[in-house]
Amino acid sequence: MVGSDGGATGIHNHSAIISQNELMLCCSDTVFKLIIPDLSLQWKTIADSVTCFGIYPHKDGYIVHGELEITYLNTYGQIVWQVGGRDIWTTIEGAADDFKIFDKYIIARDWGHNKYKIDFNGNITDYNENNI
Repeated sequence: MVGSDGGATGIHNHSAIISQNELMLCCSDTVFKLIIPDLSLQWKTIADSVTCFGIYPHKDGYIVHGELEITYLNTYGQIVWQVGGRDIWTTIEGAADDFKIFDKYIIARDWGHNKYKIDFNGNITDYNENNI
């Protein structure tokens, strides 16, 4: 059993990663790494100030799409970088293109539909403000 003190968590396609003998799991503001089959805890890391929406494997670590931060964790659960935007990292529509990982960058939209291009060093390399 795992638990955390942050915001609410939903179960969906990007809530967990299962690979070889590991289970990576987002629960509230924390990412847990459990060893399969006994589900012993290898590490846990608070990856967002509120809640983690999803976790994605990337090179030698994991990208965590959080409510307030996008975080890159190494395989030991250490935070390599975090980046925040003007508002929470989702839109009211919760569209599939609110958060996408490409080969060389991440595209993320915030609540105000502002669009960010983020490199894999945690730098915002392009920003388009929504002018509604």
